[in-house]
Amino acid sequence: MKRITIGAALLTSMFNFAQEKKDTIKSNDIEEVVVNGRYYQKYKLNEVSGSLRIQTPILELPQNVQSVSSQVLADQMTLNMSEGIVRNVSGARKVEHWDNVYSNVFMRGASISTFMNGMNVSSTWGPINPDASIIDRIEFVKGPAGFMGSMGDPAGFYNVVTKKPTGKFANSVRFTTGSYNLFRGEADLDGVLVKDGVSDYRINLMGSSNNSWVENDKTSKIIVAPSITFRPTKSTTFTAQYNYQYLKFNQPGAYLMSNDGYASLNVHTNFNDPNFKKTEVKDQSLFLSLDQKLFKDWVWSTQYAYMDLNYDGGSWWGTFDPNNKDVLNRTLSNWQAKGKNHIFQTYVRGKLNTGNIVHKIIAGFDYGDRKYNADFSSFAGGPFPINIYNVNYGVDPSKLPSSDFYTLNTSAPFYNDQGVKYTSYYAQDQIEMFNNKLRLTLAGRYTSGKTYSAYPNLSPGTPIVPDEAGEFTPRVGISYSINENFSAYGIYDKTFVPQSGTGIHQTLITDPFRGQNIEFGLKKDWFGGKWNSTFAVYEIRRQNILVAGNSNENNGAPFQVATGEQRARGFETDIKGEIIKGLNIIINYAYTDAKTVKDTDPTRIGIQSPGNAKNVQNTWINYRFENGLMKGFGISAGYQYQGGRQSWFGVSATKDQSLPDYFDTNFGVSYVAKKFDVNLMLNNVLNRKLYSGYRGDAGEYAWIYNAPRNWRLSIGYKF
Repeated sequence: MKRITIGAALLTSMFNFAQEKKDTIKSNDIEEVVVNGRYYQKYKLNEVSGSLRIQTPILELPQNVQSVSSQVLADQMTLNMSEGIVRNVSGARKVEHWDNVYSNVFMRGASISTFMNGMNVSSTWGPINPDASIIDRIEFVKGPAGFMGSMGDPAGFYNVVTKKPTGKFANSVRFTTGSYNLFRGEADLDGVLVKDGVSDYRINLMGSSNNSWVENDKTSKIIVAPSITFRPTKSTTFTAQYNYQYLKFNQPGAYLMSNDGYASLNVHTNFNDPNFKKTEVKDQSLFLSLDQKLFKDWVWSTQYAYMDLNYDGGSWWGTFDPNNKDVLNRTLSNWQAKGKNHIFQTYVRGKLNTGNIVHKIIAGFDYGDRKYNADFSSFAGGPFPINIYNVNYGVDPSKLPSSDFYTLNTSAPFYNDQGVKYTSYYAQDQIEMFNNKLRLTLAGRYTSGKTYSAYPNLSPGTPIVPDEAGEFTPRVGISYSINENFSAYGIYDKTFVPQSGTGIHQTLITDPFRGQNIEFGLKKDWFGGKWNSTFAVYEIRRQNILVAGNSNENNGAPFQVATGEQRARGFETDIKGEIIKGLNIIINYAYTDAKTVKDTDPTRIGIQSPGNAKNVQNTWINYRFENGLMKGFGISAGYQYQGGRQSWFGVSATKDQSLPDYFDTNFGVSYVAKKFDVNLMLNNVLNRKLYSGYRGDAGEYAWIYNAPRNWRLSIGYKF
């Protein structure tokens, strides 16, 4: 609580400082800083990306949307989505599992979906961690967003916007090194193919290799991402992007397990053996977009995405020897998986006037088909025991599976077949009244979707029956401009997910999971738009959750009822931008009370939702000297605090899933010249044992450590 109090005091002092100043700086002065200020840093973004379809400034949007620019990622030396990008958004936090592969981000009491360039690309164990080398910005959309989709959790989503051609010659290279033999090289080649805006290109390349703070762990990664923009006419723009990512690692996540409590083992301990199979991941994605200007103020946009994800590897897990609590019996499993996504969107947007009222209209059609197949077969040999307090490496290779074992076998018992398929129609009218003083949003979306997930070989001859549902979800929003820099908003939006279960007397439950969000907030730009603040309060309801029925009412046979409910209530505040000349900050705080409020088991009422943290507070400060002998030098410092943490293990867990508080610290120094920059960052300055984990039903503790104190040095050159 002391750290929260300090953070809250800092927030208050910032607001008081702003109140004492005259808010009279004109926006054209800010533009001069953008154009002429060599050391200006883009922390605050005023508009959402075009991939979110809407063309409303963030200040006027009736929803809490937080954008994180590539400049912020560079200053923080963040390399991928698992490395603290979430610190820049109130209440967002990464929950551990297989960090080498994907990012499981929680917000407002639940796991949120991953979008890329405005398209939902979420999948099991995917997509691959977005790498900073291809990220232009990341947009966190809080709560349901009917303008993007109506299937999913009402907590929201994050949208990764990848780099595209800018139409300018702007090339750069960067080299990064650091602790644990980190070596990383990047190139960003941005230029013009045909003059006068006819055709532009951009190529992003990245290669990296790094060990880990744990023994016998190494990760290699390669990214090749070319893109091209072609404008055959002044009203037509076509963009094609291809991303190839190759990843090789010893293990997906460095889990440790013990019966003696969390963090009871050395931070460098590893249960993986160097002779276990390494995993290779190949990820290819193609994004095509076409924008056609129809006539004044009207544009027709179409997007298509194809994603192909392949895993070739294995994984281990373990259970403790019942006769020796220090001996973990490891077992090996195949991990062969393929994922394929086909996503299509087409819509028109524009505006028309009826008297003094302006209508901003969006109408379109969405289609998605996401499939995932995997073979998680267990190896019959083994187990491979280790003493967790005295790990000896070097399992006899002759006792390990042959290469023939590591194949995707569609006849295997644990062959998994799952997917999501949907079609959706959407229309929205943002009605601007009283010279855009008042904005009313009325929208609706009808989505027909199906989901399925099964192990068909465990029940031979039993067909896979998908969960199907069709729902109309309304959206109502209102935004009012108190003045040109200050607005208030309210929003009501809904979402759903198809689900099915076996009800009483073998009846089939088909009621979908439903979610809704009611939210109110305030947004303000300060000092002519140099920095802004957002404050929001909300209540999210997750309804129709499948819970166990009373088996005594069904002749002793188990069954389900769709009566469970979770509720998330909270408030959030974000401050972002240039407070005074040279000083950029990101300060945020979120209180999230997410818990079960309805269940057939009274003991589960009040249990905190999996993956939640009641209090999350982040601060990041960057100051760059713009005059004198120190001109170009910068200092950075930040921290993240999480309190009231809950593991992701689930509300049905039999053991307490609470986790201790979390406090991470960072400090850096940098220098920026016209074409050259260098940045040195020290992470986990206090060298604390930072971890996330869960407690299994057998009583064991399982956790993943974050890195102990470590450093990174980055050198960049623009040409």
